[in-house]
Amino acid sequence: MAKKARESSVEEGQVRVHEPFELIRWLALSQPDPRKALAELVQNSLDANARHIRILRVREKGIPCLKIHDDGEGVIPELERDDALRYIATHIGHSRKRSLSPQERLALMTQGQYGIGLLGFWSLGEVLEIRSSMPGQKPYRLILYRDRPLFKIEPLRGKLAFEERFTEVVVVSLRKEAAAAVGARRAADYLASELRGQLLMRPVEVTVEDKMSRGRSPKKLRVKPPRFLGERLEGLGTVAIPGHAPVKLEIYLSGDTSNGEAARPLAVYAAGTVVAESFSELASIDLDREPWTDSRLTGMVDFPELHVAPGSRRGVIPDEMARLFAQALLRMEPLLVSILETKERERAEKLDQNLIRDLQRAFRDFYRKRPSYTMLPTEKKTEGAGGEGAGPGETAVVEPAEADGAPDGSGADTAELFPPGPLATVSISPARVVVETGGEKIVRADARDAAGRKIDEGVDLAWEIWGPVGSIRNDPGRVVVAASDSPGEGILSVHAKERATGNEASAAAAVEIVEILPSSANEGIPEPELVDASSASWRSRLHDGRWQVNSGHPDYRSSSPRPATKLRYLALLFAKEVVLRSSQDPRLEEPLEQVVEVAAYADRKISERPPGGRPRKPKLPGD
Repeated sequence: MAKKARESSVEEGQVRVHEPFELIRWLALSQPDPRKALAELVQNSLDANARHIRILRVREKGIPCLKIHDDGEGVIPELERDDALRYIATHIGHSRKRSLSPQERLALMTQGQYGIGLLGFWSLGEVLEIRSSMPGQKPYRLILYRDRPLFKIEPLRGKLAFEERFTEVVVVSLRKEAAAAVGARRAADYLASELRGQLLMRPVEVTVEDKMSRGRSPKKLRVKPPRFLGERLEGLGTVAIPGHAPVKLEIYLSGDTSNGEAARPLAVYAAGTVVAESFSELASIDLDREPWTDSRLTGMVDFPELHVAPGSRRGVIPDEMARLFAQALLRMEPLLVSILETKERERAEKLDQNLIRDLQRAFRDFYRKRPSYTMLPTEKKTEGAGGEGAGPGETAVVEPAEADGAPDGSGADTAELFPPGPLATVSISPARVVVETGGEKIVRADARDAAGRKIDEGVDLAWEIWGPVGSIRNDPGRVVVAASDSPGEGILSVHAKERATGNEASAAAAVEIVEILPSSANEGIPEPELVDASSASWRSRLHDGRWQVNSGHPDYRSSSPRPATKLRYLALLFAKEVVLRSSQDPRLEEPLEQVVEVAAYADRKISERPPGGRPRKPKLPGD
């Protein structure tokens, strides 16, 4: 009997709203940003395929108002004006756009899905009017009130053009905070960033006019989508998602920010509209991490099918679409990391080249003013091949044997006792491809397992090249870069896929096409060749007619963060080589090395202490 009583107490029913307008109030208050509310109203005009959108801040009868006028298709154009406006007032929370498939919504680039965008006017003002006119129909207006569960629909009176088509949204009695936020400059800048993708893809002109501004504030501005500053990273166009729209990546490496203005972080868009201003906001789908949050990156990553919070239209709902988005970016991460590493090497090398030019300027007239010294040769000469065969004043060099495929310098691959495991990484050799104009260079891909063992078979390679640098020709296990006839820079990438496991890996390398010009023997300062020999003790040397500088030496690395310190260090090394060559006395090499060592140490200590002050606080990891 007890069991039967429990079963009879089960009750099912439909969840209902106790006070519908109270729910509408909470939905309206979930959008606190008046600029975003303005963007939602402009979004409706874009969804109606407007060609001209005019935003006006004005006083009417002393009351501050905001008007959005467009020439789009109109509010639900298939209905009579009063019926269309009545539908809007009685269907809060329901959007006719939700019946569209994601593909249809992408084709139309419409963003409204919830039917609550109009409620954003609560953060702007007290009253909302929607004025709608269609050819062949009597124009009407809908009036909605803040904090009042009423609406009014009435014929629109006044002087109207015959057969005119327009929609005008008017926010009456602008709130004081909102009025300041939607001034011409602020509104134009915000809309340009917020709706950047859509403004670029649509043939639309959006203008902001301000008749309330005073002084020198701009009266009329055109909303122009901003250009991302920096160098665009090639090879990151789109990521395919089967059965869905692709993810589009437009990522830039921000340039110099020494003017104090930091670049905007890499943002997330949905069909051209910002949904997250930074990847740091995407912790719910595990994307709040490097490389997506790298402070050097700016630009946009756009996935049209992302679902966002209905009220604020910010943030990504962690559902199936978000999962597919995160998986797509995970596949792209190795290539992005590789490109960033390549760009970092390029920047360091360019900095070194600038320092070398400064060094050459510093010693430009040295050989004329000090005729007793002899400059280092800039032409290539043949030297002795060993310590005893080296000529007077020349540094004897014994180079370690290196064979192709033996990165550790052993001269041959060590026989593997066990076969390699599944594909884990791929790299490009050389890491930076420099080719003379009109020439060719062979580039190889090195696929390895998680333990670092080389995989020689069963891996398919797909090569691509971007930029005005020439073309590529595929050979088994390698690619030949055929350089263009003029200097240029680009990117070479490889995507490796293991046939047995399906594992994939990507890598990228910088490509530079250079024009080799004949050098003059009277230039005086040879360009140093930077050699990363971290295990060697030498700082600089003459080898095969070249002045080589050990970029792996601790003294060189410690001077790298400070260009002025590095320039002085290079000048010390050059002075050492000049004295050695002019004196022709190899006994001076050791004491001169000690002079460089002491001077470099002192220079580091001096640079750490500002003049007359305490030592600078060292930067800690994470500072």
